Amino acid sequence: MQKKKPTRKDKFSSDPIPTSRASKTTASYSSLIPGLIIAVLGFILYSNTLGHHFTLDDYSVILENRLTKQGISAIPEIFKTSYRYGYYFTDDNLYRPLVKSMFAIEWWMAPNSATPGHWINVLLYAFTGFILFQSLLRISKGNMMFSFIASLLFIAHPVHTEVVASIKSRDEILAFLFSIWALERFISHIRSGNTGSLIASALLFFVALLSKESAITFLAVFPLTAWFFTDQKPSSFLKSSIPLLVSALCFLVLRGTILSGIIPESVSIADNLLEAAKDPVTRYATAIYILGLYLKILLLPHPLVFDYSFNQIPLTGIASVGFLISFTVYAALFVFAIMQFKSKNMLSFAILFYLITLSISSNLFITIGSSMGERFLYAPSLGFCIGIAVLITKLVKEKEQLTSMNWIKIMPVAIILFVVVGAYSVKTIARNPVWENNYTLYTNDVLLSPNSTRTHYYLGNYLVKPEAWEGKSESEKNDIIYRGISELKKSVEIYPGFSDAFTQMGVAYYKLNKMDSAMVNYQKALKLNPGYATIHNNIGTVYFAQQQFDQALSAFKKATELDPRYAEAYANLGSAYGMMQQYDNALSSLFNAVKWDPNYAQAYYFIGLTYRFKGDEANAVAYLEKAYKLDPSLRSKY
Repeated sequence: MQKKKPTRKDKFSSDPIPTSRASKTTASYSSLIPGLIIAVLGFILYSNTLGHHFTLDDYSVILENRLTKQGISAIPEIFKTSYRYGYYFTDDNLYRPLVKSMFAIEWWMAPNSATPGHWINVLLYAFTGFILFQSLLRISKGNMMFSFIASLLFIAHPVHTEVVASIKSRDEILAFLFSIWALERFISHIRSGNTGSLIASALLFFVALLSKESAITFLAVFPLTAWFFTDQKPSSFLKSSIPLLVSALCFLVLRGTILSGIIPESVSIADNLLEAAKDPVTRYATAIYILGLYLKILLLPHPLVFDYSFNQIPLTGIASVGFLISFTVYAALFVFAIMQFKSKNMLSFAILFYLITLSISSNLFITIGSSMGERFLYAPSLGFCIGIAVLITKLVKEKEQLTSMNWIKIMPVAIILFVVVGAYSVKTIARNPVWENNYTLYTNDVLLSPNSTRTHYYLGNYLVKPEAWEGKSESEKNDIIYRGISELKKSVEIYPGFSDAFTQMGVAYYKLNKMDSAMVNYQKALKLNPGYATIHNNIGTVYFAQQQFDQALSAFKKATELDPRYAEAYANLGSAYGMMQQYDNALSSLFNAVKWDPNYAQAYYFIGLTYRFKGDEANAVAYLEKAYKLDPSLRSKY
């Protein structure tokens, strides 16, 4: 009789592991404690972000998004529009209604406050650590050490600081959380055949997709995990993947319906430096080089930077050392993963998980709106952490990995884990304060990414806005604005085709009452981007300030033609008509403004004034009171 071959030590057995004589209650309790430790660590690491303010993309989806700021009442509209709809009512090709609905609820609960957003992000991250540990524990059939180490490394890794500290990046947190949860339910179904688990998996996966489209990569992760962690035949678990495929198709149909008719803007060189490549060879060589930088950040997460735009990472060719090293490393990893696939080596699983989840943001298959971003490593970093956990557990006998861990017996592992997690934690806690507000973020990272056109643009744009100089003396205000102009000039020195930087220089000069300089920069921006409604609107404001109302009307009308939902342009158009005593036209334009932005207090104020000029005091008082209710400061401003 032929003897059964023993399980290899370099992989996890898919056979049930031996259970101890302890009761199920005790086993459940022993798995609860490590999960809570990971969750508590996640909360502690990011507790110094709880008092932070809005930063970066929080403005476009929350603070300056007119739809989000309508609160709970906006949720039906949120599910019918694109992600950034409401930010000057521009559309994009993103559909993430679940996250944006959460932001609307938080705004309804605490308007203008970032506190709820940061609390929810940190709590969700802590909960992710708990769910990740429990999921890995069940998927690996009780390998306590592996699950604990992989989850601990994940929760402590500093590359996640952008995702947790930036409220907007909750899309990453939720997409990953629900995808991992769906994965655990899927594997549970494969093993037990329980239909409820499969339905739960499909629903959780659909929720993940509503959080962020990149969760679609888990369609490949589901069967991949089933291959490595179960004994089922591929035909069986591929058949079980059909409900997950249906979830993905339902999401894609929904997304396609909502975004139909939207023509997404072309990707700018300022955002994705790969667009500056003059040939496909340079483009793909640079993309592969960037993949090498991702590995470098995972291995040594320092320095961390929020932006890697043009021209911080130089375009490179196939003869460059950076490309050759990156290509060689990735080729070796891929070959190893394929060679070890059949034997179910867990390092193969870790590599393939990393490659699959990174694929959608790699710029190798589709061009995305950014050349590189640390947030794109959020899900792929789990593959890295799993790989490190597999290597560390090789130092311990297999039977000591399965149940509760005796740290005395596994002292080498304990030391390694303490050093790595300790270093990660120190870096995470040190990086978090940089994300306190836009000023701390931009002034810090412009030094770390000095060749990026966007880091200088972001800092210059911030310094031009009132939040940077309100309450200052006139001379201090002017000094800050001139500093902003200096940063914007650096931005266009790096990338002369950056129309947004010229636009903001125009805004800066306008605030300095230098109308000629403002117009010069607006015209430069217009030449680069003639179809941008904001530029036409801003040109109109210069004409308005110079009392050239006919030219102002023409510019404002052009802005509303280019963007028929541009509330500010309609309000400006109404003001111009009012100055020309065309009160009926003024009211028509102002009512268009509040149609697209029901909370536009200043527009209601001007509606009230216009009715007063027409001699309709009843309507004047009604609309002025509505304006004062929305913005009490209007009583003293005008």
